[in-house]
Amino acid sequence: MEDVKLRSVKIHGFKSIKDSTIELHDINILIGPNGSGKSNFISAL
Repeated sequence: MEDVKLRSVKIHGFKSIKDSTIELHDINILIGPNGSGKSNFISAL
C-alpha cells in the first residue's frame, strides 16, 4: 500500500481565507496573531 502525502493546499473563499495556496513540507508550523486564520486553515483541511 502506498502512503498519501499532501504537497500543497489551495483554499478559495473559506471563512477568512479568500484565495490561498500553501506549499506543504514534512513539518509545517502555523504562526500568526489571533484572528489571522490559523484555525480556519486547519478546518479547511
